[in-house]
Amino acid sequence: MKIRNSFLTRNSFITMLAGAALLWTGPAQAQGTGAVAATVVDDASGQALESALVHIEALDLGGFSGEQGRFNLDEVPAGEHELKAELIGYSQATVTVMVQAGETTEVELRLEPSAFLLEAMAVTGTAFKESPINLPYAVTTANRAKLKEQGSPQPVDFFKNLSASHGVIGERSSWYNANQAATLSESIANVNLRGLGASRTLVLFNGRRQTYVPARLIGGRFVDVNAIPSIALDRVEVLKEGAAAIYGSDAVAGVANFLTRSDFTGFEVSGSHEYLAGAGDSDVGAIWGGQLGGAHAVVAGEWRKRAELPSTERDYLLQPWYIKPGESLDQRVGWSSLGNPGTFAVGAPAPWTAAIHAPQCEQFGGFRESWTCRFRYQQYENLIEEMSHVRAFTEINGALDNGTEYHFEGLWAQADIPNWYTTPSYPPFPLTDTSIMEVAPDHPGREAFCEDYGSTQDSVRVGDRNVNYYNECQGGDNWYFNGRPFGNSGPGRILGRDSSTWRVAASANGDFASFGDRETHFDLGLSYSRTEGNYNLPGVYIE
Repeated sequence: MKIRNSFLTRNSFITMLAGAALLWTGPAQAQGTGAVAATVVDDASGQALESALVHIEALDLGGFSGEQGRFNLDEVPAGEHELKAELIGYSQATVTVMVQAGETTEVELRLEPSAFLLEAMAVTGTAFKESPINLPYAVTTANRAKLKEQGSPQPVDFFKNLSASHGVIGERSSWYNANQAATLSESIANVNLRGLGASRTLVLFNGRRQTYVPARLIGGRFVDVNAIPSIALDRVEVLKEGAAAIYGSDAVAGVANFLTRSDFTGFEVSGSHEYLAGAGDSDVGAIWGGQLGGAHAVVAGEWRKRAELPSTERDYLLQPWYIKPGESLDQRVGWSSLGNPGTFAVGAPAPWTAAIHAPQCEQFGGFRESWTCRFRYQQYENLIEEMSHVRAFTEINGALDNGTEYHFEGLWAQADIPNWYTTPSYPPFPLTDTSIMEVAPDHPGREAFCEDYGSTQDSVRVGDRNVNYYNECQGGDNWYFNGRPFGNSGPGRILGRDSSTWRVAASANGDFASFGDRETHFDLGLSYSRTEGNYNLPGVYIE
């Protein structure tokens, strides 16, 4: 290709892209040729356009327009030709030119702007808009269509299936902390990115913070995502890398931003029921969106019901206590080492020891092991608690005459667990201080025990051995109880638990001319949220 008066353009990407497709060499014409002087301009503004590809495709002649939008094609054979101009972001322009031998033909090509589709932009964790591919963070965006494809009607379902999330609660009995059993209501769900702890994942609602659950947790507190009505949810943006430099230590594991359907128009009703043997989930929701004066309003409500699933419905949970060779004791699930009937240490308050074993451990359904009578509590716990959720959300979006955009939103959620089921017998607190459970020789319970088992020197069959309680019953030393003050024969105890959340937020953003007539953008926001809960937990205080 013969190129005359070509220019090195600033847009190297366009130059490389188009140049790779148009590196050709056309035949030189010694006689009967002319020239074409082309000018490429924007059709709307008339501004000259650089880096536009100007070419006669049939003759393999062409090049790129320069700073004034001009490009000359020399040695063009005389005759009629189609001249084309192309530029990314504009529609292609084609004109017919008549070239006279030995003359230069002037021609203007006017390009009309056209839409140029780029990758979707997700803005999470920064005030500057960038394409996710150029960001140093990995952002995952899941819209409503994707949530439906994954079978994730609730936010907690989505995060359970997200590979970057581990340790999500919100399904069964909430033994969230080993040292603080059941300090969370089963109606609550969390986000736990990279398994670093739910308190290390920042949860945002429409780009702003939400208050934590009202519970004192060893692993740190977190936001209850079950308070968000799923029918009002448009998409979830997940920043799967640490963002502590922007937000603080609660974003060490990442950020989850829940965005609502702010532009929804119309009326939609949804309903679903999920059945499993012995239980099931039901969900009903509705959303309306439309014009309200000069603004756009969205109102959504949702009701969800979960049926109770007792542990007794699953045989694999109620395993007997037995020990196989080489099997460690911590493999026994659902059995407590502190049983009832209990045991007694004699003469000194020594925890985890026993001189006197309960004679009828097995008759009470326990298992005699070492110094204690193990107690199975699994049958007094539900896999899924009966619960109901009611959630409501509304938002109003609009713009003032000066172009300032405003946003108002309100959220309310209530969750109830009417029959939280738990074991009939909890161990005492403090657990290891047996000195406060002193049994003197004249204690009525001790006297009754000695009358039954220690009044004679005859041995009593305890498990697989013979035991004589006579000497201990005749002695004057104090006994110290290791066990549960209340019986374990059932039924289990039933308590009520509930939680509630509400939130109001407002924001405004726009542009104005500041000092020196500089354009300044502002974004102001204010939010207030509150969470309350009643998490009943039975205990035994004996001091």
